Amino acid sequence: MEGMISKEFVKLQREYFIACGYMMSIERWSSGLITRLLEITHGQWLYRNFVVHDNTSGILATQKKEELTMEIEKQQDLGKNGLLEEDQFLAEVNLEDLATTSGERQEYWLLAIRAARKAKVLKEAEQTNQVVSDTNERRARN
Repeated sequence: MEGMISKEFVKLQREYFIACGYMMSIERWSSGLITRLLEITHGQWLYRNFVVHDNTSGILATQKKEELTMEIEKQQDLGKNGLLEEDQFLAEVNLEDLATTSGERQEYWLLAIRAARKAKVLKEAEQTNQVVSDTNERRARN
């Protein structure tokens, strides 16, 4: 909608006004119609922006929150397993309800706990490599 209507609407409405004996000017009617159409389309645009893009309750936010919830539950089910001792506090963090937030805090928590789990894997791999390296060194000496 660009605030324009077909000239045919105006012609038809003028004929209708004449046939029915209405005294309203066709200019006033067409101006009112255009204004009302713009109000309707603007209202739809605002509603869609809210429904789809609102950070707390929009469709996209709701989908993202569902994904976050599933990943949070997965991480909580793992508990302290796979965490270094200094990172185990992350398993005890109490996250607020996603329904009333944008989910930003939960996303940060997920990043932190994933990084902590990866840190343990890397540390264990480093220790394994060190053991293998030490063993190879002893064999080479003998």
